[in-house]
Amino acid sequence: MVHNSRCPKSARRLPPRYGLAVVALGIGIAGASGHSMAWADPGTADSSGTASNHSSATTDPGPKKPIPDHGTRPGRSSTTTKTNDSATQDKGPTGSPSASDTGAKPTKAAADDSNAGKPQQDSTLPQRQPSALRQDTATDPSAGKSHAQQTAPTRVRVAVKQLTTVASSLAGGTIKTPATEPKQAETSTAPQNNPKINTIPLTAKLAAATSSVATPVTPTPNTGTPPQPLSPIAKLAELPGRVINSVLQALDITVSANGPKSPINFQPVDEALFAAFRRVEATLGLDKTPAAQPTPPPLTYTGPATGKTPTVSQFLNAAAAEYVLGGTPGDLKPFTVDGKQMQSTNTLSGESAKAWVTPQGQIIVAYQGTTGGTNLLANPVIAVSQVITDAQVIFTNTTPQAFTDSLAFEQQVAAEAAKQGYSQDDIFVTGHSLGGWEAEYVAQQTGVGGIGFESPGINTTVPGNGANSGFVNVETYGDTAAYFATDLPALQPFVPPYVPGGGTKPHYGSIVMIGDPNATTPLVNAASMLGPNPVGDVIFVVDILGNFLEHHLPGMQAYNLGVTPDPGVVPWLGATMGPVQSGYGDMTIPELQKAASDAGTLITP
Repeated sequence: MVHNSRCPKSARRLPPRYGLAVVALGIGIAGASGHSMAWADPGTADSSGTASNHSSATTDPGPKKPIPDHGTRPGRSSTTTKTNDSATQDKGPTGSPSASDTGAKPTKAAADDSNAGKPQQDSTLPQRQPSALRQDTATDPSAGKSHAQQTAPTRVRVAVKQLTTVASSLAGGTIKTPATEPKQAETSTAPQNNPKINTIPLTAKLAAATSSVATPVTPTPNTGTPPQPLSPIAKLAELPGRVINSVLQALDITVSANGPKSPINFQPVDEALFAAFRRVEATLGLDKTPAAQPTPPPLTYTGPATGKTPTVSQFLNAAAAEYVLGGTPGDLKPFTVDGKQMQSTNTLSGESAKAWVTPQGQIIVAYQGTTGGTNLLANPVIAVSQVITDAQVIFTNTTPQAFTDSLAFEQQVAAEAAKQGYSQDDIFVTGHSLGGWEAEYVAQQTGVGGIGFESPGINTTVPGNGANSGFVNVETYGDTAAYFATDLPALQPFVPPYVPGGGTKPHYGSIVMIGDPNATTPLVNAASMLGPNPVGDVIFVVDILGNFLEHHLPGMQAYNLGVTPDPGVVPWLGATMGPVQSGYGDMTIPELQKAASDAGTLITP
């Protein structure tokens, strides 16, 4: 027994979980008949602090308050030491023979009187220890005998008594010895004042039975509610966009992997136009090798080789879908709340975005790029706001309202995702052009991962510029938008001075370059003509616009990354230059960073 002076004398009821634990303990005792339990002979505490004085005196039949666990290691008993006080054990409340002499338990009132001012003891139930593997401290009818010395009928009676006691406890009554269970006179054959304790461990069966009751159930991680279908009204609202997209695909204005195939082919016309444009560049000498240019410092990726993120193709298709009225990105589903897809549009600021769910249960917040594509048919005014936002970032050092609106929408999505059981680590952002700008800003402010396509540098900076974050900028050589930054050289002095790995308008997140490195040459030469005379200024403006159309649109990134565009993009508007990075489309963010690092195309922002 273990004394516990904190236990109130009035304690009578035993919580059900302790009753269940004793049921398991009783079963274990009955099944482990060939193994001795840990009984303490009367004496003093040993050097390890284990109680070595086991009192067989019966006091208050009420259960003790369990000792709280405080990190005690399994199998270690309480350090409280019992005393062998003959005055306490040999006299009853009226001077009559004690319970240990007669073998009968005192009544409730007598027990209360006899224990006034004394530590409470539990004579019928084992004290709860801070471990699933506990020592047995139950009072035995044959106390003083070792477990091996007890006869089989005695052991059966002990188990039956314990099970009966537990049943009474679970029924809400006080714990009493059944009237039909005669108490045997308690005699002790063990030598007195023996400091040694019989510490034979419990059997595996007892440990398993006890732990099956005491071990808490670990909750199953919630992987998020599967995306719910749109309401009938929301589906009806998407119908005009689907009709428009079908018409555009039939005319070969856009192409989608799952859309109709057009008999018209604008590809030859596109190739002829850009061939003529490159000839003009050559006539003006813009294709000549420029003076030595600084080389952006490469970034060596040292993070994990794999990770649970959406793939490059899922990010690109989600970003491209923001240009398509009613478009759906590949195999992604709308992230819905009350039957409606979470989306945000502020015509005055130019911000527009939607939330999607991947088949792997990850959420992508996709932001719309400048002009909004076919969305102009429904909201043409927003294009004006988006162009103004572009100019504000390029020509000032301020943060536009569209960026803060984008941040607010991501936080709204995160709050709703948490309600549906999604982890905050499963929320990502993406966008193309202005949308990539906004995704950069949101990633910088919140720490979420994602991919921005053809996004310029931003006016807000942080130490390191997110070089080792989970956000990546995919930029195409020769695309004007990518070089509206101070961490990529090409457009100075049109943009602020180039600073390796930084500057006043750096990207946030590492930079992955794709396409043909020679495509940057015309931009460098055209920028050198800016300023001295108006003719040079006109050449510069025309050239950066032509290169913008040649390399900027999502169809070019789909080509260079080996991604099948879905939904529809304008694949023919642009020049297919440079190698196709086979396999990049199926990569996650860590895999993309590792592949670009190995190829030497991962750049420090």
